[in-house]
Amino acid sequence: MPRTLRLLRRRAVCTAAAAGTALVLGASAASAAVTWTIVTAPPTGANATLQGVATVSDSDAWAVGFRNGAANTNIGAKALIDNWNGTAWSQVTTPATPGNTALLNAVSASGASDAWAVGRTQVNKSSFEALGLHWNGTAWSVSSGLSTALFGGTYSVGVADISPADAYVIGDNSSLASGELAQWNGSGWTHVTYPLPTSTGFPNTLNAISANGPNDVWIVGSYMIQISQTNLRYETFSLHWNGSTWSVVSMPLVSGSDTLLAYEFSSVVVNSPTDVWAVGGSGDHVIGLGGSPSNTLIEHWNGAAWSIVPSPSPGSNAGLTGVTTSNAASSIWAAGFDTPAGASQPQTLTLNWNGTTWTTVASPNAASTDILTSVATNPGAAIVWAVGDSGPTGSFNPLILQNG
Repeated sequence: MPRTLRLLRRRAVCTAAAAGTALVLGASAASAAVTWTIVTAPPTGANATLQGVATVSDSDAWAVGFRNGAANTNIGAKALIDNWNGTAWSQVTTPATPGNTALLNAVSASGASDAWAVGRTQVNKSSFEALGLHWNGTAWSVSSGLSTALFGGTYSVGVADISPADAYVIGDNSSLASGELAQWNGSGWTHVTYPLPTSTGFPNTLNAISANGPNDVWIVGSYMIQISQTNLRYETFSLHWNGSTWSVVSMPLVSGSDTLLAYEFSSVVVNSPTDVWAVGGSGDHVIGLGGSPSNTLIEHWNGAAWSIVPSPSPGSNAGLTGVTTSNAASSIWAAGFDTPAGASQPQTLTLNWNGTTWTTVASPNAASTDILTSVATNPGAAIVWAVGDSGPTGSFNPLILQNG
């Protein structure tokens, strides 16, 4: 499918791109006091894409994705994990996984000796199950219990690693038409039941997760509502864990009468109980129906309620796929893509919150088509990382941008 129709959610990891080698600046980006640069990451020439990034320190970071899959379907793909050692990115050994296909969608680390990478494994085009890989400080290994805790047919889309004895993974199960949640207690995975945003029985999904500690975990998702006898629409919702119970926290509804218009979040970051950010996009057919976002979407939790925060949507088909706290006070980074004026393919897009407003920040591109899928840093760190991919359908190359 054309790269411009790429879905925001990382669960739909069958995407395409366009190639090139020249280093250019996105036409939609504005100048800023900070600078993004492209950093080389392996492997090249292996149809490789990066879907998630997590940082431990300025000398330790993880980026995950997949490589060597068939164009469009990704059948036969293998898990890809790159590590930053403070000097360079290098590809690390991944364990053998069930099935003939393995894709990683997200990664989270609580420390140098504890990290989780999650995604899916499959034996054919439609038979798949959740995949969880764990890093113990020495090697990555498969955690077999995750596929049972998330039920067969679930593909993992997000992970929050709180400590070696506490982690959460979210996923989507198409056959059950529901998002699934599992928790790690240090020795095994258990399925977690959560409250639903509606009792109608319509489908719901879980799209992104983040935690500020064991008593402050947020999940954002979407659910279907019926707005007339013949029309359905998707809306967003959030879940919050306060240390004892999960609760549904409402989010602003989509306004207007367009039955195809939908909002979807691709990433969330919890900075404190009164500071949570969720980013994504809005547009026709954003959710799983083969369409493109039209505008960026950012919402903020202030401890009492969610509200939509104005955000730039340069070019066309703009969407955000990642958000992270920053290495500076009152600063947040969001990353994604848009198609600049005069271009036919998407380019990298980065936005920065300075405590008052969101602004577009210039970001480089390695080709005529480049998409960012995730962004990460730690409070007080000097480096912010954004990852994604660049290249034509069937010939992706990893793309990593460094700020700082």
